[in-house]
Amino acid sequence: MIKKQTTLYILLLLPFFVIAQGIHFEKGSFQDALDKARKENKVLFVDGYADWCAPCKKMAKTVFMEDEVGTYFNEHFVSYKLNIEKGNGPKLKEKYGIQGLPSYVFIDSNDEVVYRSSSAMSTEAFLNEAKAAMASAKNPNSIARLSELYNKNKEDETLLAKYLDKLLEVKSEKNYADILEQYLKVQKTIADSSQAMVNLLANHHKQIVFGGEADRIINENIKTKAWKKYVRKDIREIYQGIPKSMITTTTEYAIVLRDTSLLELTFKRAAEAGFRADDAQRKRIYTYYYLKTGQGEKYKALVHDDIANYVSSIDKESFRTFYLGWLQKRAEGDPEALRMVRPNAVKYSEELYGMLKDYVGFVNTEEEKKEALSWMEVAYYIYPNSAENTSNYANILYVLGDKDRGVEMKEEAYKLGKEENLKRLSAIKGELDLMKAGEDILL
Repeated sequence: MIKKQTTLYILLLLPFFVIAQGIHFEKGSFQDALDKARKENKVLFVDGYADWCAPCKKMAKTVFMEDEVGTYFNEHFVSYKLNIEKGNGPKLKEKYGIQGLPSYVFIDSNDEVVYRSSSAMSTEAFLNEAKAAMASAKNPNSIARLSELYNKNKEDETLLAKYLDKLLEVKSEKNYADILEQYLKVQKTIADSSQAMVNLLANHHKQIVFGGEADRIINENIKTKAWKKYVRKDIREIYQGIPKSMITTTTEYAIVLRDTSLLELTFKRAAEAGFRADDAQRKRIYTYYYLKTGQGEKYKALVHDDIANYVSSIDKESFRTFYLGWLQKRAEGDPEALRMVRPNAVKYSEELYGMLKDYVGFVNTEEEKKEALSWMEVAYYIYPNSAENTSNYANILYVLGDKDRGVEMKEEAYKLGKEENLKRLSAIKGELDLMKAGEDILL
């Protein structure tokens, strides 16, 4: 009798154990999942993935498994995993406009996408995306809904005006400049010389790009009598700041369009406006451009010597000795050591890893791999006995091909993380599982 009662008790608790295991994904067909979401009056969450996608695997083994993520998703969504390359995956990928992996699509009971997101991210960021999806599902004028309508019809002036207002309201940066440019090309309501246009461009001033419609309107009207009358006080301050913000906005816009002529125009106009446009600034912007557009050889050519010189500037023995001594003094309760939050060893190691995270993604030859690994070994040497830095070292080892050593160091990082009570311990465990399975990892 006692055994039966115990069994019944365990069965009653099973739903709670399921929640604690992360997101519950439906096992049937996509249509089954959509029907269930409709029946339960929930939003359908679709995780778009592919077998080769390393970030997808990382999310599945880490963030998706978090208790708080499972609790929220299982309460608010019906969830479904969609392999975009198998079965009806390609068809559904096209239908719902899935681009980039991992891709997260939220679909309402009317089979309309109410929100979408993509890429690997932290638990906090992923939950924020889920909450934004819930808010969007309840709001007919949400960013997500307007975006979907815009993608279907980019010539609707009324829709574009509403979309711009919403982008301004939520301070969104995604595709904002593109929407402003499209609106200015389409709209027939507001005259270029009017006060309404002055106010419109002032409201959206951080999204104006060199060479675009907004830029043209400003250049043609800024010195006219009408605009001199309208551009006053606080409006004048906004317009005075537009050239500076255009540098950043146009750089990002050039990346979207993969257009270096926009970068050159940015340098030219920045110099004319009196802003820095020297060789160092040009190098910085092109480095960023090549990185974001995936032009590895050009990126490496620009940053290689910078990394090598940075490593050469590190006094390895001095940094390591000071760091280990600092750890010992902190353990002994030394007041000065306790006040020092960040020794140079930590700073240099983290900055070097930050450089290498991007660089190793473009490394091809054995000589390049050997050199990159030697750089990371310096970062590890000066900042030992740290879960995070050991994990960083493991990542570089693994990505550069020394997978066994990478797994070994990741296990050491996990052990150290337990001792440090590291908040990111579950992420390290997820990366370790991927490594042991021989899967790709995301830096």
